[in-house]
Amino acid sequence: MTYVSNDLAAAEDVHGDDVDSQKRQWLHALRQPAAHRSSSLIQEPTTPESIVADFIRQHSASGQLVARSVFLLPPYSVPESDLATLLDTMCQHASDADIICIQGSEDTYFYSTQTMTANYAGMCVQVVENDICHAIAEAVRFDCQTYPRPYKVAMLAQPPYHFEPEQVTAALTAMETHPDYADIRAVESSNAEPYLFSERFMSYGKAYGLCEWLEVEQYQNP
Repeated sequence: MTYVSNDLAAAEDVHGDDVDSQKRQWLHALRQPAAHRSSSLIQEPTTPESIVADFIRQHSASGQLVARSVFLLPPYSVPESDLATLLDTMCQHASDADIICIQGSEDTYFYSTQTMTANYAGMCVQVVENDICHAIAEAVRFDCQTYPRPYKVAMLAQPPYHFEPEQVTAALTAMETHPDYADIRAVESSNAEPYLFSERFMSYGKAYGLCEWLEVEQYQNP
């Protein structure tokens, strides 16, 4: 699954049924003079801002972010000056208050809070930008601080990550000696299920007790 709409050709092949093709046509028409737009487009009670907002909502519902750069590329090719104005106007509309902008290191991304949480969007950005170590660390810290509970390593194979075992192993090895991830520690339950935890939010003893409960004790003491 793709988590950012930065390759529209691929997106149409993979998610053609997920994203309304008529909306794609409307969005494509944004870069054309009004005189050249089809009568069907003119009849639609929409504005450029609402079309873009709906485009973002449909991608969010499919588990995708929309990269800002996608609008600068074919088939849309919206000029930078026009795009900046369009996005600013969209973000100021009360009706589009669910559209949120999130800044990555490589691009700016948009999502809708109607179908995507801020935490999930942040995870998607890290996956899209292939920052595996940071993605793992942030997932572990979030779970330890929020729930609190240690993070099951097997979850890294699930959406939105879909990391391969070799990727996880390589990332964890790199994190062991990187100062930015010094708080990330490994812990294992008695049934040999690996977990990770952050020493910023819990001790080794607490992490072990929680993963032991999650893996073993809750089934022994229902």
